[in-house]
Amino acid sequence: MVVELTSVQEERLRHLAAETNRSPRELVQEGFDYFLAYKEDIRATVKRGRDDIAAGRLIPHDEVFAEIDQLLAGE
Repeated sequence: MVVELTSVQEERLRHLAAETNRSPRELVQEGFDYFLAYKEDIRATVKRGRDDIAAGRLIPHDEVFAEIDQLLAGE
C-alpha cells in the first residue's frame, strides 16, 4: 500500500523523526495504528448503541433533558 503525503506532511514527518530518533516509517505505522484503533472504537460504540436500541434499552428524551436541567441548575 502506498499513501501519498503532501510536502508539508513529509517535512513534518521528517522533522519529528529526527527529533525522536525514529524512522519516518515507524512513526507512520504508529500513527496509523492509533487511527485504526480510534475508528474501531467509534464503530464499536455505534454498534453498542444500535444493539441497545434493538433491545429496547432506551432513555426517553424528556428524562435525559430533565437530568441535564438538574445538572445545570446545580441540583
